[in-house]
Amino acid sequence: MIQGVKILNAEVIQKQIDDFYYWDARVLNLSCNYFGDEVILVYEDKEEGDVQYLFTECYNVLFQHNLNEKKISPVNLLKANQMPYFLQDVEIKIISHNNNNLYKCSIDIAYMTLEILCKNINISRVKNET
Repeated sequence: MIQGVKILNAEVIQKQIDDFYYWDARVLNLSCNYFGDEVILVYEDKEEGDVQYLFTECYNVLFQHNLNEKKISPVNLLKANQMPYFLQDVEIKIISHNNNNLYKCSIDIAYMTLEILCKNINISRVKNET
């Protein structure tokens, strides 16, 4: 991780996400770790270093593939430049549940959508994986 910034405000996080200009960027990695407590999404930026979204202290993690689209399988055998997943939209909101504020992140990746409820979001540049 080159530069990580912990942000406490949904509007500031949304601006940082938008400033990295993710639209149509190829998603290189998407992982869910520690029984859903952590989600990592990495997308390609060949010029300045790839970008990583790190969601921690997650409560809900929903991965949903579009049932009307044929999945390319097996994805684990694809090279980075063959990945068919591209970021289309990322939206951050704050929701309140039992007097706790959580980030609600909705992500549209061509062929699939994600919805994540979590306490922390960290956005950073990482070394290119390609």
